[in-house]
Amino acid sequence: MCGIALLSASDVSTALDGDCTSQLQSIVHYDFSTFLHRGPDFCSCKALMPSGPAVDSSGLLAIGCILSQRGSSVTIQPLSTISSLTNKTYYLLWNGEVFHFADKLIDQRFHDPLVNDADILLSLIRDADTLEKLLCLFSSIQGPFAFILIEFPTNLIYFGRDPLGRRSLVARCLAVSDEDSHMVLDCISSVVLLSCSEQNKADEQGWIELPASGVYTAQLLHTKNGWCFTNTTMYPWSKEHLEAWSLSQLNITKQIGFVLANEEHFPSLPPAASFDWVCEEFLKLLCSAVRDRVRLASSTCTNCSLWPKTHEAAGCGHSRFGVLFSGGLDSTVIAALCDRFIPSDQPIDLINVAFEQSAPDASSKITNSSTCQKGSTSDAPDRQTAWQSFRELCSLSPNRNWQLVLVDVPLEELRAVRSSYIKRLLLPNRLTVLDVSLGLATWFAARGTGHLVTSLSWGQSSAVSNRDLGGQNSTYCSPAKVVFVGTGVDEQLAGYSRHRITFQQYGPEALEKELVMEMRRISERNLGRDDRGRLFLLQNGRSDEVGLQSVR
Repeated sequence: MCGIALLSASDVSTALDGDCTSQLQSIVHYDFSTFLHRGPDFCSCKALMPSGPAVDSSGLLAIGCILSQRGSSVTIQPLSTISSLTNKTYYLLWNGEVFHFADKLIDQRFHDPLVNDADILLSLIRDADTLEKLLCLFSSIQGPFAFILIEFPTNLIYFGRDPLGRRSLVARCLAVSDEDSHMVLDCISSVVLLSCSEQNKADEQGWIELPASGVYTAQLLHTKNGWCFTNTTMYPWSKEHLEAWSLSQLNITKQIGFVLANEEHFPSLPPAASFDWVCEEFLKLLCSAVRDRVRLASSTCTNCSLWPKTHEAAGCGHSRFGVLFSGGLDSTVIAALCDRFIPSDQPIDLINVAFEQSAPDASSKITNSSTCQKGSTSDAPDRQTAWQSFRELCSLSPNRNWQLVLVDVPLEELRAVRSSYIKRLLLPNRLTVLDVSLGLATWFAARGTGHLVTSLSWGQSSAVSNRDLGGQNSTYCSPAKVVFVGTGVDEQLAGYSRHRITFQQYGPEALEKELVMEMRRISERNLGRDDRGRLFLLQNGRSDEVGLQSVR
């Protein structure tokens, strides 16, 4: 996972190429602190001058912050190439992973973890000599992604998110004049970039989350305020994607009415499919998604990646994989599937978060086990379910070294992170209490630091209570480089109480319609927001797997 951005700059006369993070602040007055953490391995930028006569020193900055997961070395962004067929120059900013490709011959090229998928993708872009081929290329990708592609000398940019919206892409809109009804942008980025000056509400309100509806194209236009992106056209992934977002609110007036998405990625269910058949197929797809992620992962953990020559050939024996583990059905099933595909001699980290409870109001007559003692995390609901599911996993796979990482969050730290980071990271969404709560849980779980309980130590200490066992172990920091996240399971499998009410009151057809609606808006409601909120996951050198390809 990476951070990518393309933005207008008033002066790019200074030569910028490579690691230039120290110069960024003097060129554009954005606060890049959250953006830079998305790529702890390397950050680079390149100044781009659009084609045509130079009218001033303004131009574009293409910035890529890299968290490297594939390839034998870090691939610097933006990547560039020149097409021998069209003489067009391309600059690619890529935040994603290609697990499969529609063309079976090309698909095999993406199965080598020692080859960076962005390099392969760039070679395919170079060979695409028409707009239709270029659009078809992106629609053939199966995996989470967001991208920005700049094409010279046409001064055209392409950008978009995968059909589920598993990677974030936001943009800053300029005021639209009466003469121009198109959406006009001057910045596209993985996260909201606020100005370095006092961060005001007006600054926040200019940002939107780009709908995961298809591939967008926009024309570079020079104005008195510098370069901007206008005349936006959207090429939809599918007819359903057109219905999921109100594009009129974004001033996108030109829409191309054909379906891009490759139908092999979204096959329909047979008309006479039985419930048992659907369950079996769903499990196969889920297994395939987990297997692909494990197969393409780095052979070393985060710590051993610091010394690749020592460990890369043989791998390492530490935890390369973790699960954000509430102990609920979704995270427990994912952990059980990981057990199928991760080598049996490697531990799996199950990272569980519990928040310190605030002391009850002295005037309150209501007390219970979760609020009567400040500092008690053992009674938190997610901690209790984590213990239950941990025991079940140990029983199902006794030869695996399951490592339960108990992350206890003090109330003061919870409040500090909530006010300083979480609300800002989740922009531009309008935040609910649930948004903030989920963001906090993910933030602290991604840190991966807590008390360690292994399946071996738990088995030898069965007489010790969960509370004592969790508190007596030394502090441990998970070195997992890939962390599985069960985002979207409740929306897909009717896990919320409102789904049960719909089913009970209106029957299965009404529930099916509600779940279809849930999945249509999941990129808007969940996945882009969650991708922005995983800053701590990224800055600690971890990638996540979310929105597995079991959606049909």
